[in-house]
This record gives sequence, C-alpha cells and structure tokens, in this order.
Amino acid sequence: MDCEGIAKLMRNGFTLQEALALLETPGNRSVFQHIASKLEQGLLPDRFFPDLCPRVYRSYLSGFLSCLPFGDAMQLCIEVVSGEEAQRKEYVQGLFYPCMMLLCTIAGVTLFNEFCFPPLLSLMDSFHTGTADYDLLRIVLRIIGILTAAFLLTGSILLVWCLQERNRIGVYVFLARHLPSSIYVQYESADFIRYFLQCIRMRVPTKESLRILQAVPHRPVIRFLAGVLERCLIIGEPFSSALDMPWLDPTLIRFMKIAFYSSEMETMLEGYLAMSKERSRRQCKRITSAVQILSYAAIGTIIILIYQIMLLPMKLLGGI
Repeated sequence: MDCEGIAKLMRNGFTLQEALALLETPGNRSVFQHIASKLEQGLLPDRFFPDLCPRVYRSYLSGFLSCLPFGDAMQLCIEVVSGEEAQRKEYVQGLFYPCMMLLCTIAGVTLFNEFCFPPLLSLMDSFHTGTADYDLLRIVLRIIGILTAAFLLTGSILLVWCLQERNRIGVYVFLARHLPSSIYVQYESADFIRYFLQCIRMRVPTKESLRILQAVPHRPVIRFLAGVLERCLIIGEPFSSALDMPWLDPTLIRFMKIAFYSSEMETMLEGYLAMSKERSRRQCKRITSAVQILSYAAIGTIIILIYQIMLLPMKLLGGI
C-alpha cells in the first residue's frame, strides 16, 4: 500500500520526499527515514529503492527504472503486477479443479484396483464363480494406472523443463507456429498486450514502449516479442506490417491492426484483453467438462462393478 500511495501521489505532482512525509506512519517510519537519509545524501532512488519494495515489485521496478522516471516506473510496475496476478488467478481457478479431480480419480481407481478388488474376487471364488473376466479387467486397470503415472511423470518433467526461462522462447515459438490457439500462446500474448497497454495509458511512445518491454525481467517471451517488433520498426517497416509475424495470437494481430488505424487504441486493446479472458474461461470450462465426464464414468464403472459382485450371493440363491 505504501508503494501504491507513493506512485499515486507522484503521479499527481508530489515529489518523493513529499509523498514520504504524507504517508509516514509508525509502522513505516524507520524505512521512510532510511529513504529520506539516502535522498539527502544525493543518491537517486533507482539505486536503492527497489531493494526496499516487496519482492514481487523488485525485479520489475529495477528493469523499468532503466527506461522511465521513478514515478512512472512505480506506476507501471504496480499496474503490471496487478494485472499479472489477476490473470494468473483466472488460470489457476480454471485449471486447478479439473486437475485435482483427475488426479483424485486416478488415485481412487488405482487404490480400488490394488486393495479392494482382490477381496471381491476372493468372494467370487468362494461362490465358485468364474473370475477370468474380472482378472482381465484388473490387469487392464493396472496397465492403465501405470501408463497414466508414467504420462504424468513425463508431463511434469517436460513442464518443468518448458517453464525454465532459457527454454520458454523456444516452446512459445513452437506452439505459436503449430498451435496458435493454445492456452500458453494466449496467456503470453495477453500479457504482452497488457504491458503494452499500460505504456500507452502512460502516453509512452511506441518505440519507447517496446524498449521498456524488453527490460521486463523473468518474462523472456515478452522481451522476445518486443524485440522482434522493434527490429522491424528499426529497418523501416510500418507498425502494421511489423505485426505480421507468426509468433503472435492471430486474433491479437487483427485487434492491433484495427487499433493502430483507429482513434481508440486503448479501447480496442482492452476489448482484446476482455475477449482473451472470456476465451480462456471457455477453454478451461471445456477441460473441466471433459475431466468430469471421464471421472464420473470411472466412478460409475467401479460402483456398478461392486454392485454386481455384492449381489452375486442373491443371484446364486435365486438360482437354487
């Protein structure tokens, strides 16, 4: 809250010293006095202020301060972090439930197959009923469980590898070429345009905005996209032609071209972000529906199987 207060006051014409004096409380007095002493020594805030900020702000603020004045860098940092956290929350909420449901279903079927199915088969043997089909089903369930575990392990290792900073650009370029509608391409494209939109709102020129985006730490894809656009502009290509690259969401390219030739660029880019948010919700909903159908089918199959085995004594008595 102190960082947000400082950014808002400086955006309204206050100096950093005045903002510190207005926002000082018993809880932050020691830190604010430390900042004031550094300023009295003639040190620029970009040399020490990022180390005093919350960890989520530090890397962004350090990068933005190399391109923007302190107040603008603070404002941009706060807006970027806020938008990033909101988008991450949307994806986590949309994908956490289906992933957990799938894992719980797989775990439940595996535990049933290993610990509950054998006693039921023994019960069938005690009634001198053939269990060949059920033995085959148990083997099939075990094979499916092993293959699923191997798939999840391989997928987890691949995901960790893909999320490493040095590999993200290659993964993004591959998906953008072959699966441009994938969730990851949409996620990075939406983040790129969110950062770009914040620069536009602050009335930063396009080329300067691209240089600022290349200073975003820990986001190699955004730096890559901004670098490609800047290189196209440097060699003299118009902005609309520079957008025709295979590494952006095709829908985003259409929106940015319309925004470039319209007088309402902010409105168009905000419309893309709203559309991207709704599209990600639909994708998450489809994944959730598929996982629910698979989970309910597996649970229903197990219930029917148990029901048939438990009713076996009654069937035998009815046949006497």
